[in-house]
Amino acid sequence: MSLEIDNIIIVNESEIVTTDITGYFKNIAIISAFENASLLDSYIFSTDGYEVFTNMAGIAAIFPTSHEVYKIAQKIFAQKVNLGVNKSALQELAVLQIKSTDSSTESGLNRIGYADAYQMVLASEDADDILSASNYVLGKRKILHCQTSDADVLTDTSGNIAETLYDGGYNRTALWFHEADEYSLAGAVAAVLAPAVPGKNNGKYNKVSGITFDTFTSNQITKLNDNNVNYYTNFIGQAGKYMARTLIASAKMATGEKIQKTIIIDRIVLGLQSAGMDALEMQIPYDDRGGAILEGKLKAVLRQLQIQELIKVDSLDDNGDKVKGQTLSVLTTAQTKRDFASLYATQIFVAPAFVYLALNGDGVKINLGYSV
Repeated sequence: MSLEIDNIIIVNESEIVTTDITGYFKNIAIISAFENASLLDSYIFSTDGYEVFTNMAGIAAIFPTSHEVYKIAQKIFAQKVNLGVNKSALQELAVLQIKSTDSSTESGLNRIGYADAYQMVLASEDADDILSASNYVLGKRKILHCQTSDADVLTDTSGNIAETLYDGGYNRTALWFHEADEYSLAGAVAAVLAPAVPGKNNGKYNKVSGITFDTFTSNQITKLNDNNVNYYTNFIGQAGKYMARTLIASAKMATGEKIQKTIIIDRIVLGLQSAGMDALEMQIPYDDRGGAILEGKLKAVLRQLQIQELIKVDSLDDNGDKVKGQTLSVLTTAQTKRDFASLYATQIFVAPAFVYLALNGDGVKINLGYSV
């Protein structure tokens, strides 16, 4: 009598699941308050509250050239033909419609519930709308770009929107100053911050197309910098026009964190979360075999970000000892039971991670939990 081979070798017939979420970081949403009456040819905007576009032709078929959505979208799509580090890899542009029946911008965004764009550009420059939209993104893995031409920001008059955002801890909002309201500096920069490898551009010293630059006094520049307001200006060196550069002079969140750092950390966290979901979708068991599968998927995320130079490469310290740019491990079930009894009881894998950002060498500790 012969034994069946399946009795000797146990094969785990599980589907390999891998999800790429980089497209999320290359999508932008314009937030605009408008009624259908303002659209071309009696167009009825989607009752879902949003529509998605991949080119300017789609926008032009619905919005007149005088519409704020048209003007912002034009500046966003214009960055796709930039060269080098300033070239945008924008994939999708969504337009979110805030209606007159919405009590606020925040309530309108909650009603729509659109989640497929990482960067959002607010069309309104009204301070109340900026705060309302900022409340919506607070606590979310998104970035909101807002623009202002309020002179109070240049003089740092008490209660100006930049001061309010900073004092309120709105670390998901980036405020851009531009004197000309018809030029969406906020939209153009959002597009440039969506390159082929999200997180590679830092915004600062990038260049945007189709946007005029502003000229400021040294006192105004001090006020802008002190309140983490971003702007686009002309740098002139001692060689005059031969050294002139029109560049973004700052790229910070309203609370002072670099926009690039925020993007990189979001890519790390969301990438690890997505990889964890891929592993769980494979129906891994809650034991060390399942932990090994999960660990492999999580480590692959960090290795890829290391290859893309968002996480530091491994190096040697002064003593010749190896310093890893990233480390991650999924704790064994025995260690989880010993150190995290409550998590073990609910079948949660514990995966501590530590990374050094290539941007500035900052160390970031991430504690992850995955429930089977």
